[in-house]
Amino acid sequence: MEHWLFNTDETEPEGEGKYKKLIRQRVVAAWGSCKGLGAEVTLNRPEQGDWIYFFRAGYGIIARAQATDVYAAPSRSIFNEAGEYCRPVDSLQVLPESMPITVASIKENSGYQIPYRQVMGRILNKAAQDYLEFRFGSTETLPKKPLPKPKPGSFSFFQPDPEIRKKVERAAIRFVKAKYRKEKWSVRSVERENVGYDLHCTKGSLVECVEVKGATGNEQQIVLTANELGKAQTDNRFVLYVITNALIKPTAHRYSGSQLISGFDIQPIQYRAKLK
Repeated sequence: MEHWLFNTDETEPEGEGKYKKLIRQRVVAAWGSCKGLGAEVTLNRPEQGDWIYFFRAGYGIIARAQATDVYAAPSRSIFNEAGEYCRPVDSLQVLPESMPITVASIKENSGYQIPYRQVMGRILNKAAQDYLEFRFGSTETLPKKPLPKPKPGSFSFFQPDPEIRKKVERAAIRFVKAKYRKEKWSVRSVERENVGYDLHCTKGSLVECVEVKGATGNEQQIVLTANELGKAQTDNRFVLYVITNALIKPTAHRYSGSQLISGFDIQPIQYRAKLK
């Protein structure tokens, strides 16, 4: 298990006071270049179960939580900035506002200077880790955040809450699986195989490569990976299902690959740049 220091970006105008939203939403978040790593890579450095300490500039460490198995995803729910990512955390412990763990106290008790100038920096010193463990030892762990009931029509394009987003994805997949099985198709999940679609469906000689997208509202606006788009462009077995109102009253919308290409306005929203 590793220990990480997460800087809540209090010194930037965009980050002032945002530590409250980070704690309330049970996430870590970042935006921009993050010293060249990018926000997504930076937030995904901790492994599941690692401790992440929330550092507020001018105060010290104010909370800690554990990284989950859910990785960072695009969001504008904290800083409302382009290129923002959020990652959910669990087992959150928040210190009393009058009792932050200061940089000076950590150095005094361990001789170690914590990496507070980094967005997400590893705490490498065992004495510092032990001191932080001691300070949080009697702090209550907050219960998991209750999920709000989604409203029809809200967050159709991108759901910022990672827990709700996961529920939407699972609900949409369940709905489509049930639909195919009701029609006597064999269904195999290939979501983890990086093949450009979610479900491999067969019935006799028929084969459909089914990509599933879920939304909490009515709007059919989705995010596609390059792999998924490539599959739609090159494989006539590709089928897209968009499931609107996935958590309330699921409605299926079916498209072939050619219908996706001709019927949707497809725009790139991110690029990857690699030094030549």
